[in-house]
Amino acid sequence: MEKEKKTKSKPFKNWDDEEVAIEFGLKLLKTHFFIEYIDKVEPFTVSPVQETIEKLRETLKDYVETWNEDELKMMFISPFLRLADFVSPYYKVFTQRPMSVRYANDTLLTEGKVEFMLAKGLKNPKKPHFFIHEYKPEKRRDNDPLGQLLIAMVASQKQNQDNKPIYGVYVVGRLWFFVILDGSEYAVSKSYSAEDEEIFKIFAMLLYIKDIMEQLYQEI
Repeated sequence: MEKEKKTKSKPFKNWDDEEVAIEFGLKLLKTHFFIEYIDKVEPFTVSPVQETIEKLRETLKDYVETWNEDELKMMFISPFLRLADFVSPYYKVFTQRPMSVRYANDTLLTEGKVEFMLAKGLKNPKKPHFFIHEYKPEKRRDNDPLGQLLIAMVASQKQNQDNKPIYGVYVVGRLWFFVILDGSEYAVSKSYSAEDEEIFKIFAMLLYIKDIMEQLYQEI
């Protein structure tokens, strides 16, 4: 009688980006049309949202060195994302939701909680296509935020089975990085600082991604 294969599990938090790329056969591109486009997006400069963004920026400057991960999320990232208004009849915001995927002939499992995602569904996320991984300030980083974001994006890609790109952002203190997983290729933007005037460009990028999500979720 053949022995049943035991499933080994590796949590999202234990992955780094190189491990994800090797395990799932991903290729890191030096650039991608999405990364090139967002770099050309004009900064958002419309009041009164501009004034609110400026206040958040000043708060970040004052406290980013002392905030822990939860404080960074509550005091800056959450109100900043709220201004982008990710509310739509086509998708919903989900936070702290579990996700898992089996790989290597179902003998291995990777799983973890996703900080922020956009997906279809009311109670349970279906077909997530945008993730944000929020992380600690730069000086207290002990894991690989890109690896954790990328493994969640790969898990989503395998579950979705729709050949659509997966988009993501990871935040390290004041720095924001934009990521795309397109088939077996991925690309990462340069860092954008929310501590200076680039915060208005970051916000414009989020609005652009919001437009992408509106179109994508009307198609699937």
